[in-house]
Amino acid sequence: YDTGHGLSLDIYRPTAPSTTAVPVVVFFHGGGWKTGTRGQYRFVGQRLAQQGVLAIVADYRTWPRSTFPGFVEDGARAVAWSRAHARTYGGDPQRLYVAGHSAGAQIAALIGTDGRYLAAEGMKPRDLAGVIGLSGPYDFVIEGGYEAVFGPRAQWPSAQAVNFVDGDEPPFLLVHGTGDKVVE
Repeated sequence: YDTGHGLSLDIYRPTAPSTTAVPVVVFFHGGGWKTGTRGQYRFVGQRLAQQGVLAIVADYRTWPRSTFPGFVEDGARAVAWSRAHARTYGGDPQRLYVAGHSAGAQIAALIGTDGRYLAAEGMKPRDLAGVIGLSGPYDFVIEGGYEAVFGPRAQWPSAQAVNFVDGDEPPFLLVHGTGDKVVE
């Protein structure tokens, strides 16, 4: 989807044939913005496809290859590509969801709350049917290991999805395990 940055995505089509267009989920992997690959989340794409969803698991640049907001911009490009190509793979671009785990959930949440990212791709957050976050940081501490990832302190508030919640977002489903001690 972004050859200029060497980014790809994997497409998982529903296993059962459908006579109508199916929902689409664009999923971003976790890894603390420093590690992780789309291949580690193959199981997510496969499971969603088994449930009748067109699943698209996308790469994004991690640190040190990119810093904030580069990985969110990558995510917005993947979402725009998915919307533009959904019908080709049997998906319904009107039922396009963005999802992620951990760092990927932060990316998904910013795409759904801070309209600048989708606007750069000719979209707006309300073009999304919803956002799904799994164990994501939405209001988190950057000090203590993530300063290089998120750059100058002045831009840290822009990394917090909670700072952009103003009522124009698509529906959100945020899921968090009670035993999770990494993202509390």
